[in-house]
Amino acid sequence: MDRLNCMIVSAGRMKRATFQLLACIATCITVINGQQTRPSITFAVSTVKPSQSQGWRLQPTLNGYTAMGVSLFQMIQEAYGIYQPDRLSGGPAWIDASKFDLEAKMEDADVSVYRGLTLEQRHQMLQALLADRFKLVVHHELKEFPAYALVVAKSGPKLHAATLEQTTPDGDIKGITGLVTQSQRGLLAVQGFSMEGLASLLSGYGDVGRKVVDKTGLKGRYDFTLRWAPNDRAITASDASGPSIFTAIQEDLGLKLEPSRTMLDTIVVDHAEKPTEN
Repeated sequence: MDRLNCMIVSAGRMKRATFQLLACIATCITVINGQQTRPSITFAVSTVKPSQSQGWRLQPTLNGYTAMGVSLFQMIQEAYGIYQPDRLSGGPAWIDASKFDLEAKMEDADVSVYRGLTLEQRHQMLQALLADRFKLVVHHELKEFPAYALVVAKSGPKLHAATLEQTTPDGDIKGITGLVTQSQRGLLAVQGFSMEGLASLLSGYGDVGRKVVDKTGLKGRYDFTLRWAPNDRAITASDASGPSIFTAIQEDLGLKLEPSRTMLDTIVVDHAEKPTEN
């Protein structure tokens, strides 16, 4: 009898274990299916036409993207978040020579959904638009590049923790990586910025010229202002008297850019076609 009870208990345990395993598998399948069946969001309106503009502009808007006088090369950089020119190769010569105007917009009813998307999700929408309108086909390759590591200087960080005024009612800092209040040649003022966000922003600055990787170990969000003398030729005498961006980062923020190397994603253009006007 005791042996029979033991067999019944063992069978019960096996049954519970099997049930738990099946439940786990079902949960995993539900998550995977949820990711696969989640409706993709696309721009309701997208217009692309050749541009006669002498200048250029490419920027996100509250409901999409607007671009004037930009090349497909620049649009690919924005769509994949890769701004160093040597990380983008291939494709016909016109992708860097021909200029276009572009408008991409959401339906009014979907604007609130669009504003809730992450930067990566918005990039994916722009990638889909380029694939549709330019028949763009690319592939990725990892390559090693010179970089800078953003580290804490020996003097220690000189950063001010973000104030509560920069948070939303839910307690989150405004913006994806923080709020940029001023951005121009030689001046950067931000609120609620993470070090990862700062590294990403510095990576796109010509005054730095390399990918910047956050190695500070600082996990907070900060308010700060950074001023430096741009290293291009189109600067005034007063601008030229300031420190370089490397010196400013150390003196104003207590951080430092150290030479390093890192493996970076590169984009290779396999195919592209000029779009038809609409």
